[in-house]
Amino acid sequence: MPYAAQISILAEFQKELVGNWKNKNFGKDDSGQQVGGEANPLSYNIMPLPEAHDADGYILKNFKYHERLKFNDDDDQNTLAIAAEAPNRGGLVSQNARALFYEQQVRFAEGPAVGNVVHVENGAWLWLPRFVQQEGPYPTTPIDNEPVTDALGQPANISIAKQIAVPHGNSILALGSFDTVSETKCDAPCDRNPRIPGSPVIPDAPFPYPMPANPIENSPSPPSLISYLNVDERYTTERSNPNDYQNPHPDLTQCPNKPLQQAVAIIKPQSYMHWHVTTVPMPSDPTANVRGVVTNIPFEERVSDVTEYWADYWMLYKGKKKYLAYTQTMLMVLTITKKHKKKGHHEDECRKYIFPHVTCNTVTCC
Repeated sequence: MPYAAQISILAEFQKELVGNWKNKNFGKDDSGQQVGGEANPLSYNIMPLPEAHDADGYILKNFKYHERLKFNDDDDQNTLAIAAEAPNRGGLVSQNARALFYEQQVRFAEGPAVGNVVHVENGAWLWLPRFVQQEGPYPTTPIDNEPVTDALGQPANISIAKQIAVPHGNSILALGSFDTVSETKCDAPCDRNPRIPGSPVIPDAPFPYPMPANPIENSPSPPSLISYLNVDERYTTERSNPNDYQNPHPDLTQCPNKPLQQAVAIIKPQSYMHWHVTTVPMPSDPTANVRGVVTNIPFEERVSDVTEYWADYWMLYKGKKKYLAYTQTMLMVLTITKKHKKKGHHEDECRKYIFPHVTCNTVTCC
């Protein structure tokens, strides 16, 4: 049916994703150990969990992981991109969202539950070109050769989107764009995402401390957080025994992008691509309200509400090999019940705090 539903109509970053990806060894670290594979992945997960029985009202579940990531590569190429007989219509302008679907499965790479599945996810990457709208309910000719200036004023920094479905009861629509180099020449609408020469600089991620929703009473300005939730001790102290496997790698907890920085240093890519998506309003958007959205089921809204999401992806090239590195953060509003001892008895105090949930990994196309 869709007359343009094939891999050739995808954006360059989507074309490069098509296939299967997993954790595979791609080099050695400073100690001579093989890294990147399932036994020693350059990945990390930082996950807070509310737990009323704990004195601080929460625990950590941090760990290395490996994953399988599949982007449609079936024989039926028509499943790769939905483009066509039902475009988004705007009157004079139409938009054919080009979709690349994916499936992800994540397993523990260490700890008491090593090898068990910890996360599954599916979704789609969308490219969002615009065209002249054809007339009538059933147009018969392709519109790909009729680009148009967007009369609806879609911000230039929103050319792609990521749709995510997680079976915790969370759905995410994140908006963004991919990098291009200024000297690239192409006809509008430009679907090029050229390889940028050299190696990317992976920035440090912010220290993932939780943030209080309300100031803490009787504390100096700015409000004290470390003393209240004891995060300094929890986030910097190693806990890696089978009975208390909360924080096995404090250096990674304090620098969540360190595994990606290590991967780039080992792979030494000759070129790369980069794209970014977020649910946070775009600073350069003149309307100041264009953004993605996160939705949650009622249970999650009450106790572990995901409110924001952002992610950066780098496609790394070395010879004929390519690697996919990413870092993503979800902000989760957790209801924390902290125990206080007052006048010989304990009192429970419930407050909401915003905790960053960070994941990063580097996988290889196979």
